[in-house]
Amino acid sequence: MSWTLLGAPLDSAGAGEGEERAPAALRAAGIADAVGGAHDLGDVTSLLRPAERDPVTGVIAYAAVLEASRALRDAVAGVLRDGRRPLVLGGDCALLPGVIAGCRVAGVEPGLWMVDGHPDAMDGVTSPTGEVADMDFAIVCGRGPTALVELADPLPPPLLAPARAVVLGLRPWGMDPGNDDDLALMDETVWWRDAPAILASGPHAVGQEAVARLAFPATHLGEVAEEVAPAAAWLHLDLDVLDASVMPAVSYPQPQGLTWEALEQLLAPLAASPALFGVSVSDLQADADPDGVFARRVVALLGRVLPRA
Repeated sequence: MSWTLLGAPLDSAGAGEGEERAPAALRAAGIADAVGGAHDLGDVTSLLRPAERDPVTGVIAYAAVLEASRALRDAVAGVLRDGRRPLVLGGDCALLPGVIAGCRVAGVEPGLWMVDGHPDAMDGVTSPTGEVADMDFAIVCGRGPTALVELADPLPPPLLAPARAVVLGLRPWGMDPGNDDDLALMDETVWWRDAPAILASGPHAVGQEAVARLAFPATHLGEVAEEVAPAAAWLHLDLDVLDASVMPAVSYPQPQGLTWEALEQLLAPLAASPALFGVSVSDLQADADPDGVFARRVVALLGRVLPRA
């Protein structure tokens, strides 16, 4: 299947920061050609404004987040129904609920490989910022504002069973209190590995294990199960999984992350899996990359690992 590009220029701080310009930066860096000549549907969401927390949900620009999530849901579903693979260019991780809802609306019950430096497991109360990018994974797993949790209506929530998620690249427990607070909120059925554990075990081996985790129904996880066809899986890449020393052009750079080489080794088994049917990439802070150096590096990485048509 060939790729179709969808832009989701979402900055969930509602402040017009560089994530809004990331889809354009990735296009300018040649993403369409890098993945084999992708068709580009342009940006399919509006921007998130105003930069004010909704008093009920605690989410910045909540009405705009809901509108953008519905638009992205419909766009992703349309691409899948056409028999093509979506490649969603963020923006920040606010895109995740709309993406997973679009999968379900199109008839796909997805698993998720989430490669991210943060668990994004907060809500409108526990998030110190009110950015939906603090909460996207929680929303996908069924915890958050009702209209977002029920984006795939009439299909029942959650958008994704937590046991069908694999989260890779988190920063380790004890790195900072805010990170620990976020980790403590993640559903206990989620299988995850932090960045130091990935480096210690070998990124390629961890990637292979992540593929195997989604090769069986959730009820079989941790048990001996007979072989079944690979599940459908979405790959979400937040660039802040990279160490701040090698990737400063993200919104919340952190130490103790992955190198570019380790990230490529981790992604390779995921991208090669026959289960893969869609990808999203988020958190390129284009304002911190005025010469496009990091945009081009992201594009080169995706061009090497993602399958061609």
